[in-house]
Amino acid sequence: MKEEAEEWKGLMDVSLVFIAIFLAVLTAFLVPAAQALSPPSNGTASNSTSPPPPLPPKSDQNVCAFYYLSLIMAMCNAVLCVLGRQWVGKLLSRPSGKTHRERTMRHEARKKLAYDWIKPLVAILYWSLLLSIGLFIAGLLYQLRNLSTTFDQSAPILETTWGLGILLAASIVAGISATTIHAIQFDSSPFEGIFSKFVVEILQQVEERWEGIEGWRINVKTTGQALFTTYMELIAEANDPKLLDRVASSFSYWAWMEYGQGSTGVLVRAYDRLMASDTSNRVRETVRAQISRFAKFCRERPWKVENELRKKDLNQFLRYRYSFPSDFPAWATILSFQENNINLYELGSLPLEECVAQLLCTYDQNMRLGDRTDIWWSAVRHCVSLVRRGNEDDVMQILSHVDPRSVVRSFMRAPGLNLCASNDFVHFLVRDCRAETLLHINEFLTDPPSNVNHVSVPFILLALLSPESPLPLDIDFTPIIAFVSHSPTYDSWTAITHWLTFYLHECDISAMADNRVLLVFLRQCIELEIPDPFGVITRASEETKARARSILEAHFTPHLIPLPPSRPSSPWLAEEIESSSMEQLANIPTSSGPETAFTNNPLRRPSSSSVHIEMTSLADSA
Repeated sequence: MKEEAEEWKGLMDVSLVFIAIFLAVLTAFLVPAAQALSPPSNGTASNSTSPPPPLPPKSDQNVCAFYYLSLIMAMCNAVLCVLGRQWVGKLLSRPSGKTHRERTMRHEARKKLAYDWIKPLVAILYWSLLLSIGLFIAGLLYQLRNLSTTFDQSAPILETTWGLGILLAASIVAGISATTIHAIQFDSSPFEGIFSKFVVEILQQVEERWEGIEGWRINVKTTGQALFTTYMELIAEANDPKLLDRVASSFSYWAWMEYGQGSTGVLVRAYDRLMASDTSNRVRETVRAQISRFAKFCRERPWKVENELRKKDLNQFLRYRYSFPSDFPAWATILSFQENNINLYELGSLPLEECVAQLLCTYDQNMRLGDRTDIWWSAVRHCVSLVRRGNEDDVMQILSHVDPRSVVRSFMRAPGLNLCASNDFVHFLVRDCRAETLLHINEFLTDPPSNVNHVSVPFILLALLSPESPLPLDIDFTPIIAFVSHSPTYDSWTAITHWLTFYLHECDISAMADNRVLLVFLRQCIELEIPDPFGVITRASEETKARARSILEAHFTPHLIPLPPSRPSSPWLAEEIESSSMEQLANIPTSSGPETAFTNNPLRRPSSSSVHIEMTSLADSA
């Protein structure tokens, strides 16, 4: 009732201010119009026997009538506004009475009487003011029309002004009509008024009697999708942090999936508002916890979410909003609905440490895998952060759930990543089993899968090699040398050639499985130049080159195959390898007898370094 009373008071106040200005303007037009009706004065006293003056022209009478009616109606409107404002003030005041009960009963009775009288009064004020303005405009246009026709010839300027006045008045009437129709058609129209309500009641009664009349009024949608969208928009626009404390728990990803289908725009806006700096920690933690709740729902009812989670919208939204490490199982569950990621579904039900451990090994699989680079890399970064903070026991607890060799294999098969950021974790991973890991990698590269990352293998080898733990001399590391030779990378070439040539210088080369691989590698150590993305050339060190020449002179030049003439301007990287160099190399007999399994399964060539080896002279010698 208070809100309605304030609205009535506001309408009356506006009417009083407008009427005060309007009456001043109206009087300025009414005085000349009234004077036009009076007879001209001859300066003598009027004689009682003189005849009355003749009637003024009818047009002047009409103009004066319009102005007077407008004036009278405006004055009545002002009087009613004054009275109505006093009545509304009484409605809001406390009635007299001895007890609270008596005052309450009198207040309720007064409210019922007020609704019966003040509501119609407000409607009368509204329409009387509009009618007063309309009468004034009608008189003004009528007077202008009369003025334009009083001359002996047409007055085009006055007639044009009159036409424009008619057009403007008609546009105002059309606008009022349009807003009234809008209020009749739409239930939530802001143009609703007394007349539109009256028309709506009539049409509703007609609709009840005539079944064919329906659909003429558009009501506010109250479906789940409309309610959810409106609710999220209200959250996004809320300014009161205390209000957000009350609604944070109702923020739900499942509700968005069920009712907020389409763009994630409204979800992003609501999330950002709840996570703003002016909200409490409780609100932010409540919103973060919704991801785990949503993942639990996905596990319980996967058939309800699988179609939506295969789209990119929600996954892109959640990608940067997971809380680590607590959300690793939830992320694995949600990501499992993507193509070729079904094996991640089981990880979502595991405890946190075991889930992280399994994620570290996720690429150690002989099957086609979907896009899971982000979650794998996040698990690696989590372990890196633990190592750097000195929480090595926590890392050991994580690795206790899996075979560390599987983690190493996963590193070697992870796609296209620069693993320098995980250097601390890799060294921690292999620090107590360097020899065993080297042997395992050497065996793994004997017949490697097609998805081995040529960047990762040298990186892991460098973590295994050190002055304290060089390559064992009694083991044939031809598979590792072959892989490095076929997949040289600018960021590890200098260091990896140092250790491998040191190994070849000390071991028994005659016992190696395939001397052809060694020959190619040693020539690369001397001649290979690898440009990085910025054009900087990477080469083996001078010490490495000297050691490679020494090995070639001692084991290959006099006994097996003569070296081709050196061409400083043209490294051993040449275009000929794309056509026939590797095939020619495969036909050369080895010094150690029959071809090994490694020779029958050559490693794939790298795709990123554009490395080619010129073997024409070697083939001719063969």
